[in-house]
Amino acid sequence: MTHTASNQKSYFDIHTSGIGYIQRAREVPVKGGRKPQPFLACTIAALVGPAKDPVLRYFDVKVSGTEAKKLVQNYFGVDDPKHRPLVRFRLGDLWADPFIRPNGEHKGEAAASLKARLLKAELIDRTELVHVEQHELITHGIGYLNRPKDVTPKDGDPFLACSIGALAGPVDNPDYRYIETIVSNMDAQHLVRRCIQAVEAEKKVLIAFKLNDMRADPYLRTKGEKAGEAAATLESKLIHIGLVKVDGEQVYPLKSETPVTEDAPAPEETVAAEDDNESPQSSAPEQSPVEEPALAASF
Repeated sequence: MTHTASNQKSYFDIHTSGIGYIQRAREVPVKGGRKPQPFLACTIAALVGPAKDPVLRYFDVKVSGTEAKKLVQNYFGVDDPKHRPLVRFRLGDLWADPFIRPNGEHKGEAAASLKARLLKAELIDRTELVHVEQHELITHGIGYLNRPKDVTPKDGDPFLACSIGALAGPVDNPDYRYIETIVSNMDAQHLVRRCIQAVEAEKKVLIAFKLNDMRADPYLRTKGEKAGEAAATLESKLIHIGLVKVDGEQVYPLKSETPVTEDAPAPEETVAAEDDNESPQSSAPEQSPVEEPALAASF
């Protein structure tokens, strides 16, 4: 457990980072409350996929970071695509917001927005894109491993899938963000398969995960009291597992093999500070990649 100053608390968070454009910078009015204050918002159009033909993944974000606020405020009313700022960004508190399309040719269909808090944004020159071959949308966090299974689709190659109950919010009362994943890395596949027996035995399997290409998959509920309402599932690719604990006992990496770094944050939480009396934003530094030890074969 990380110890912090008296004016700080510890939080679990889900961090998503990548490169994208800032769009629709605006102030959003707030109704109700004793002293309603408008907040700063924008859309992040994240670049995903091959550099020659990337797709855009849109995040509707509340701007929380102090430096990010200063940057975004400079682009109120800038809608010309040629003048939209290109940034390297980091988001926190990711979630999917489902809704039913109110008009247009897809009226009545389910849709969903990806929402988050913009914690950091750093301007970069568009000429830097010439050095990028593949745009990645990377998500880090910790959560519980659920429902690992081999899937054999009618059309396509078989794959390993699992669900992650990612932890978000105060350490003493966290929420869960459920993310359906395809395990696309061989080392991660090995670790997930080694956890299947523990999951089936209803043990708590906690992992530190790294995902790529987060998206929201909307649908209409068909059963129960909420039949006909819109819902959405977060989906991504599981590309790395940095830690595995089974019922609180660390089984990967073996403790004797765990790399020790002075500035590494605790593996089970994010240290966060309040920003403008709003919800927390992470203050934990981003870690440099560390070479992982050999896969543990002891569980």
